[in-house]
Amino acid sequence: MSVLTIAMNTFRESIRNRVMINILLFAVGLILLSIVLGEWSLGEQIKVIKDFGLSAMSIFGLLIAIFIGIRLMVQELEQRTIYLIASKPIRRWEIVLGKYSGLALTLIVNVILMAVTLLVVNLIIEGRIDLGLLPAVFLIYIEILLIVAFALFFSSLMSPQLSALATLILYMLGHLTNFLYEYIRVFPDKGFHWLLKGIYYIVPNLEKLNLKMAVVDHVPQPPHVVAWATAYGLCYIVIVLILTAAVFNKKDLK
Repeated sequence: MSVLTIAMNTFRESIRNRVMINILLFAVGLILLSIVLGEWSLGEQIKVIKDFGLSAMSIFGLLIAIFIGIRLMVQELEQRTIYLIASKPIRRWEIVLGKYSGLALTLIVNVILMAVTLLVVNLIIEGRIDLGLLPAVFLIYIEILLIVAFALFFSSLMSPQLSALATLILYMLGHLTNFLYEYIRVFPDKGFHWLLKGIYYIVPNLEKLNLKMAVVDHVPQPPHVVAWATAYGLCYIVIVLILTAAVFNKKDLK
């Protein structure tokens, strides 16, 4: 019950956050703007709209994860509400899980709103709703959840500015892990391979959660690809939350 109570309180606080609302409205606006961009393309309007819309969901999901995920914990510490919670008979991991669950609820509302906007735009332009976009939308949500987990982890160790920077760097590296692997394979004698290998094996490969191009181009995917990608993302989320709880458990909140 403690986790559920904290989650619902976090959800109510996050859903009223003006920064999140502004980012969400901007993302929805950009998805609608894709109609105009699509008009400029030569026979590729619907593909531009779908690709632009899915990319907007991913990018603004990242921004929401960074600003809300990091700011939430910092705000709790600044307002000292976290001290009140910690003084109660609640385990530290329950606080972390409750905060994360509340953010997950907030993000699913945002992703659904952006997805509905994209599907409505698709209906207006193409005359039908392309349900083939939904696997990509779902994996975008898993990716955002993973970024939020890292944002909470970094915010438990660093200042808000460094946490935001670390989260952004992780997002960029996560989409470059395949490139790093190919670089190591093609240039085995170059220096700093130990660092590149460390990044490759530690940083999550976010391209495993990227189906945007595949669904836009209607490239057939194996039936298990979404399930495996989901399992991959959830495993990372569990590991990062355990690490966050361990760090949080050592904080002096008395």
